[in-house]
Amino acid sequence: MDPIALVDVYDQHGRLAQRVRLAGVGGTLCIGRSLDCDLVIDDAYAAGRHAQLVLQQDGRLLVRDLGARNGTRVDGRAIPAGGEALLGAGELRIGRTVVRVRTHEALLPPERVFRRNLLRRHRTLLAITGFVLCLAFAVLSQWLAAPGEAGPRMLVAVLVTFAVLGVWVGFWSLVARLGIGAWQIRIHLSIAAIFVAVCAWGYALLQPMSYMLQWPGLVVAFILAGALLALATAWLHLRNATTYSPGVALVLGALAPLMLGGLLWLGDLQLHPRSVNRIDAGPDVYPSLLRLSPSTDLSDYLSDAQSLQRDANRNRQASLLETPLIDD
Repeated sequence: MDPIALVDVYDQHGRLAQRVRLAGVGGTLCIGRSLDCDLVIDDAYAAGRHAQLVLQQDGRLLVRDLGARNGTRVDGRAIPAGGEALLGAGELRIGRTVVRVRTHEALLPPERVFRRNLLRRHRTLLAITGFVLCLAFAVLSQWLAAPGEAGPRMLVAVLVTFAVLGVWVGFWSLVARLGIGAWQIRIHLSIAAIFVAVCAWGYALLQPMSYMLQWPGLVVAFILAGALLALATAWLHLRNATTYSPGVALVLGALAPLMLGGLLWLGDLQLHPRSVNRIDAGPDVYPSLLRLSPSTDLSDYLSDAQSLQRDANRNRQASLLETPLIDD
């Protein structure tokens, strides 16, 4: 069987740009920017005729540098100008272009089982549900704030909701288009809408829950839950918009909420001294859970009142004896 090699060229975003099949002993493949090359790459750091690949009898490739100023790297090892190296299966770097070579020596990984996670299977339903919940919260909050002027306020709230979700989803869709070549609009809309809906309705339920549960640590728990939800949201956005590994996406997802919170904190520091309507309400005051004394019966209350009345009369008589009233 004649030796065969497969040469793949990837762009700067890690996407496959070109693929060439090289077969037969002595088969050559010239790579560079010149039009007379067998494999033309668009890389300003590559020479006109940068490198040449020659297929050997044992299936390996002889990589020959054609005198490029920047040289050629084979599996991370630099080849000087005019040098040669043998490559069984690995990676070439020509300028800033990545060229991956696959021969019979490369072991094929096992076939991956195709699984679609919950987000990809139900992205349309999740996007619609989250969007409806966001609109419902915007409308209900404005109606509760001013029932008499609900119409204009609801319209403004709906438009603000559209704008916030539009900017959010547009940003991550653009990142996905640049990162993986697909917009993924429904996926990013479902992530953003569910996050906003959970935070909004959770905040709306925080006040009645604080009053009913009487747990001072509920606010701290709510903040921690919101931070974890923001981390999960940023992680999902990165996983569906980039080719980062789960670990890198987790680190970046943790940094994103911290940076956003820092920016909001700095903005609050700038706006706080300039606001004339902002006052500190102080700590929250909650009713006590335990009574300090039992309830007083009506008869005890009346007897105490009569005793106070008798004491008041005696004090009045004593004062009149000391300083009697003189009629005009």
